[in-house]
Amino acid sequence: MLQVAPPPPANPDPVRAQASVVLVQGRLGGSRVQQGSGVVIAPFLVATNAHVVERTQGLTVRQGQSTWAVSEVRLDRSRDLCLLTVPGLTLPPADPAPFPVEPGQKVLAVGYPGGQGPVVSRGRLRGIWHHGEGHLLQSDAMTLPGSSGGGLFDEAGRLLGLTTLTFTPSPRLNFSVPLDRLEALMLQPEAVLENRIEEGRRKRSDDWLEGLCEDPRNWPAWEVAARQWVQDLPRDENAWLALGLALDRAARASAGSGSSPTLLPEGVEAYRRSLALRRSPKTWNNLGVALDLLNRFEDAELAFHEALDMEPGYALAWLNLGCARMNAHRFPEAAEAFRKGLALRPDEADAWLRLAHCQRSAGRREAALASLRIALRYRPLVGEHWLDLGLLLVDLARLDEAREVGARLDAMNPELAERLRAALSRVRSGRSSAGAGAKRPGHQG
Repeated sequence: MLQVAPPPPANPDPVRAQASVVLVQGRLGGSRVQQGSGVVIAPFLVATNAHVVERTQGLTVRQGQSTWAVSEVRLDRSRDLCLLTVPGLTLPPADPAPFPVEPGQKVLAVGYPGGQGPVVSRGRLRGIWHHGEGHLLQSDAMTLPGSSGGGLFDEAGRLLGLTTLTFTPSPRLNFSVPLDRLEALMLQPEAVLENRIEEGRRKRSDDWLEGLCEDPRNWPAWEVAARQWVQDLPRDENAWLALGLALDRAARASAGSGSSPTLLPEGVEAYRRSLALRRSPKTWNNLGVALDLLNRFEDAELAFHEALDMEPGYALAWLNLGCARMNAHRFPEAAEAFRKGLALRPDEADAWLRLAHCQRSAGRREAALASLRIALRYRPLVGEHWLDLGLLLVDLARLDEAREVGARLDAMNPELAERLRAALSRVRSGRSSAGAGAKRPGHQG
């Protein structure tokens, strides 16, 4: 088990971190060699990334003129971690850093980029990302190919985690696995032996980052990362696109608080900066969504048309065009756009609901009824949608069918069933019912 280190020295020295970092090498077949970095974390035990040792044989660790053979490999593919047992290893284990860590603190990344080193890169911890049930540490300490599996240390030279992934376009956007994941692997049975990883298991770094960004808990960290990216590479259109998306989501997260009124306009500017470097349907679509959220409906429509001129089969752009027209109360035109999008992507339940809202608002209640029924095929367990259907049936004076919907609602949500019964009881008075309507759009691609 890793032990808590004593307090740092008064004048910390990166040499302390370098002493425990090693070069990891293995044969791929013939004369080819695959290499990365590793960190000594306990007597005779080196931690590295699983992808560093994939498809290799004859693993060794090296520091300076000394080389040691690896006798055992213990893997955790899901976290890209690996423990190497190295008999006779005489290097000192790294001292673990105290937790919790804080964004902004100074860090050192130490590894063997290109097989040379150990090389020290200084930076700061920029974010803590959620990853499944654990976390990842994001820093701006520069790492290069060959650094994977090296150490991320605090300023005192104490180990925070293993450098695991550098986002391909930006060498200063790096992720590390914290120490607690290593401790979990150390507690696994010693008999977990393996020295190969299936090819193709690792995702491209940009796909991996996109997956992390889908988690709403990571949106604040994503904004920080995107700002770092555009600072490093201001001529990269993907950096500005990432910043636009990050600002859109930050605006959604703070919606109603009034705390960040400039986020959406700044996101619009980021999308425009991206488009100035390279026009793409995806960026035009996302620009349109941001403009729609700002109630700039005509500008949003122009953006969606740009996307569709470049890619006529872009279903999401058709659906978002429908949303912009719907929010501008241009219901017949909105319905036309929704139909075109749904012809390409018929399983979008929200789009069927919005189409029904537009059809009903345009006085086409029978068409709205058909659209609602299709939406319910995809969302049969949402009581609010059944209530909308029942209320529309009341408006159409199809009372027996409305009562059947009410019976279904009794089993699903008695409160909603009572609302439908109240609408049925008002029929005699000549008052009509109103459906719940449609939600504001939020599609990005």
